[in-house]
Amino acid sequence: MTALSLPIETIQHLRQRRAAGERVSMLAGEVGLPWQKLEKILRHFIPPTTSPTISPPILTPITRLLQAARERTGTLTERYRPRSLDAILGQPTVVNILRQFVANPYPVAFLCEGDTGTGKTTVAWALAEALGCAVEHAEFGGVWSIASGEQSADAVRDMYRRLHLTTMYGSGWKVAVINETDRMSKAAETIWLDVLENLPIRSVVIFTSNFGNTLPSRFRDRCVPLNFVADPVRLQADARLLVEGIWRQETGKAASPEIVKKVLAAGVEGGKLSFRRIVQALQVQLMKGGAL
Repeated sequence: MTALSLPIETIQHLRQRRAAGERVSMLAGEVGLPWQKLEKILRHFIPPTTSPTISPPILTPITRLLQAARERTGTLTERYRPRSLDAILGQPTVVNILRQFVANPYPVAFLCEGDTGTGKTTVAWALAEALGCAVEHAEFGGVWSIASGEQSADAVRDMYRRLHLTTMYGSGWKVAVINETDRMSKAAETIWLDVLENLPIRSVVIFTSNFGNTLPSRFRDRCVPLNFVADPVRLQADARLLVEGIWRQETGKAASPEIVKKVLAAGVEGGKLSFRRIVQALQVQLMKGGAL
């Protein structure tokens, strides 16, 4: 055996043994080399440098949203609706709270409150996915919804019964999404007060409301509040990235400053910005340009 035929791993192993006190003459006999030659190899051996680990690129919410939309069909609002917490735009505080919750979940009720189009219902479904619910299977995957204006006493009792069921798909967590909570009946509110004190295991209730401040304090006290931002100044950066990203993805070209300005302006109403209105305005502009 020659010096050049010694594998690097063998040389490294022999160096460790020599450092531990073993005699070079004994080590040389094992590998079939004169001890003088092995001593020289061990003394002058330079371990090969390892290639630096290349960290994967950090994906921003807008990047995740654009990537996911490529696999979908339908209107722009359907394709560019975030399906995961990592793709939620403009609500970092809400997302951080929910990420911490997902890491150690427990039965609880959340109250998503804020202006229309800021992502309240979207976040509710994204949380269900993060908890492992099979959202594509709806109630069979552990996700139920009470539509706006349908919160009767019977609807609440039925929902409470469903939250005790075992799911057919998914992780076993169950999520009930209750839209426009401020429109529920007085009887429904009374029943919720009791239900929220006795939520079944592995269940989460998510209320959404455009007017959360109108809800009774007794009800609000039983929920964890999630406040959604609609301030155009605070959301401007994310809104601009959304417009520019969708336009480039749909047309292959950069959006002109005029288009960006027009779409952003259409997304603001009453001093409040709505991402949904922005995507709807984008669809109109893209149709005018023949891109859709």
